[in-house]
Amino acid sequence: MYYVYVQAMDGTPLMPTKRYGKVRRLLKSKRAVPVTTKPFTIRLTYEPETSIVQGVTLGIDPGRTNIGLAAVDDKGRCLYSAKCETRNKEIPKLMEKRKMHRQASRRGERLARKRLAKRFGTTRKAILERILPGYEKPVIVKDIINTESRFNNRRRPEGWLTPTATQLLRTHLNLVRLVRRILPVSRVALEINKFDFAKMENPKIMKWEYQCGPLHGYDGVHHAVHSIQEGKCLLCGEEIEIYHHIIQKKDNGSETIRNIAGLCKECHKKVLQNTDANDRLQELQEGLCKKYNALSVLNQIIPFLDDELWKMFGEKAFATDGMETKKFRDEHGIEKDHDTDAYCIACATLDEVVPDVPGTMYSIKQFRRQNRAVINAQTERTYYLEDKKVATNRRKRADQKTDSLEDYLKWQKELHGEEITQKICSMLTVKKSRRRYNDLKRLLPGAVFVYEGERHVMRGQQGRGRYLIACDSDDCFHATKVTVIAKNTGLVYM
Repeated sequence: MYYVYVQAMDGTPLMPTKRYGKVRRLLKSKRAVPVTTKPFTIRLTYEPETSIVQGVTLGIDPGRTNIGLAAVDDKGRCLYSAKCETRNKEIPKLMEKRKMHRQASRRGERLARKRLAKRFGTTRKAILERILPGYEKPVIVKDIINTESRFNNRRRPEGWLTPTATQLLRTHLNLVRLVRRILPVSRVALEINKFDFAKMENPKIMKWEYQCGPLHGYDGVHHAVHSIQEGKCLLCGEEIEIYHHIIQKKDNGSETIRNIAGLCKECHKKVLQNTDANDRLQELQEGLCKKYNALSVLNQIIPFLDDELWKMFGEKAFATDGMETKKFRDEHGIEKDHDTDAYCIACATLDEVVPDVPGTMYSIKQFRRQNRAVINAQTERTYYLEDKKVATNRRKRADQKTDSLEDYLKWQKELHGEEITQKICSMLTVKKSRRRYNDLKRLLPGAVFVYEGERHVMRGQQGRGRYLIACDSDDCFHATKVTVIAKNTGLVYM
């Protein structure tokens, strides 16, 4: 059974209740008003004669993808239990997308300056070598002088975190604030674990072996890959002939064991031409090279999270470790999950506990709150000859596999010569690039709406906003037949 959470007139949280009859009478007599439906919270419209607030402890099971939360009273009775699904894995993709757009913008600005210089005759006649700060070798300047380099004249402030770690830290803190809106949390307990990746890889590792990297004992990366794969192709088992970069160098692929796979020539051709073979190669490579990305991000944010919780709660912020959580869970026969782990973390800091394992759990999902992108999609310029598509774009964009106009005309010259190619070029019809723009007032995923008395959370739209798609259903709901009760708040109860 779920609790009904209660707030005072000024919004201060009080102790929750399961006296549903009294809650109904309060709402009927207008002595209380509903605040939220999930979790169901009411706010009193009168000052009660007495309001006794007990101590509430919030337990946090930190994680990258899933975060566990549980609030208990002084006797270990579970008042709140939730599991949050974060969007932390999306952040690197968004950062890569932002990088791509910035590079394209800067390249466009440079080309515009080159056109102006050419128009007014101010291009450089001789090649200039310019030494930029932080560079050992001079950079060759052609046509125009580069602007001041801003990418290497900045310093990161003390306590700087990567965007992924910063977002995850803020998510944990926002979840704590979310719970404090409905419960009088006075204590907090956080599980702190420092993950030793070398020991996770080799439990029998010696102290002196910590200074030995993954290439220790090998002549180089290729030698290490050859040894790991025992000289066999990762896909078919034949002899290794080529060392393939899973993420290409042009896409900032690294020269590490994790990014290089040994293949034979036939399998190398398949990987380059067939996306299914490339996906299978990535799965096999991930099996060989264990990844601890999630644990690495947690190692970064735990000290900062501990400091922020100390600022919120002072001396009533407690820390536990995995051993204490496991001991409490084993003693009381509690199954392992994110919400139950959070319950064990909270109870491990109490003296006398009567176990009350959470039977009901709220599910929270994190959505992107803002998306200021004006352009929704952009089609490519295409060229047709007698209603047949023959080329895309004037020149090839990055990773374009179809022919561009430049490639098509070059191929025609080799077949028919210059004169016939000119005639073919004059017969081509062009379909210009078009853009579709976003409505800046549109609903974003995470908005809550009601359809025929049922609450749904929106995960997308169809028909340019005419239909809404819910997270719990594949059906489309017509926008005119639903009532939107809340816009995206970031952390949404499902």
